[in-house]
Amino acid sequence: MAIIRPEEMDFSKQTFSAIIYGSPGVGKTTLALSAPKPVLIDFDDGVSRVRASHRVPTIVCNTYEEVLTDIDSPEMKEFDTIIIDTGGSFVTFLKDWAFRTKTDAKTKAGQFNSLKGFGYVKSEFASFTDKIKTVLKKNVIYVFHSVEQADKDGNPIQRLMCEGSCRNTVWNPCDFGGYVQMIGNKRMICFSPTQEYFAKGTHGITGEMPIPVLNDSTPNDFMTKLFDKARQSIIAENEAFAPQKKQYDETMEQIRNVVDCIVDADSATEAAKIIPDLPHALTSKKEASAMLKAKTDALGLKWSKDAGGYVPKDGGQ
Repeated sequence: MAIIRPEEMDFSKQTFSAIIYGSPGVGKTTLALSAPKPVLIDFDDGVSRVRASHRVPTIVCNTYEEVLTDIDSPEMKEFDTIIIDTGGSFVTFLKDWAFRTKTDAKTKAGQFNSLKGFGYVKSEFASFTDKIKTVLKKNVIYVFHSVEQADKDGNPIQRLMCEGSCRNTVWNPCDFGGYVQMIGNKRMICFSPTQEYFAKGTHGITGEMPIPVLNDSTPNDFMTKLFDKARQSIIAENEAFAPQKKQYDETMEQIRNVVDCIVDADSATEAAKIIPDLPHALTSKKEASAMLKAKTDALGLKWSKDAGGYVPKDGGQ
């Protein structure tokens, strides 16, 4: 294990996990395939609906175990992004896997135990996402259909079409997710949540973005550019933060040395004069006050305005 300081961190190869969802026919799969070097896992048998010019290498499987075998194969080295189409069908595959391999996911009557079974499904979904990002070092995009429901006031809302409570928890391991819809005559993907639909934005990816109309001369690279933008946002933020973090670390080391030297009222008073003049950064000033208070409390000291310094609590002014 290595400790990496913020100024040493490299985000140039940062991978992402995302959700793209919307009604059938709005071009969700084609949009997902605009990610860098994609491979499609076709759980829906829907690759035939993708325009021939936009099709990519595709995995067709019958069980979740086959999926795990395929993503670990040497052939996967040439790909940077794994597309799961659809996420709802993937959850169904996970449900089948849990039913077959987890004894308590099956009731005595031989039916799927929703309480236990979906617990395994949710856990495996998160583990699968994490494996793709952190072990395989690839992006992952989940494509979902949307379904219209009603909120508590009867207003229509759009949610992921997915079995059980997974429709909510699948958002947790994902960096961002967008709802694809037609606004006027433009196809848009929306990364900021509204009353009508849920979305998730981070790393500078927020709001509504127009999706380009594709033709023979237009490259299908929307998600590739989106990932690049998110990656550059992380890098820029880290570059701006790194100098502050370095100053913070240096100042906190000085603060600890000053506080360690406090042994009585006089040394506590001297420390109280030194600490405000240190080159504070980030939360160092607030933390210094807390450390000073903890030390003086432990020594039974209190601040006296009349004395202009610390005095013993049991005999001070």
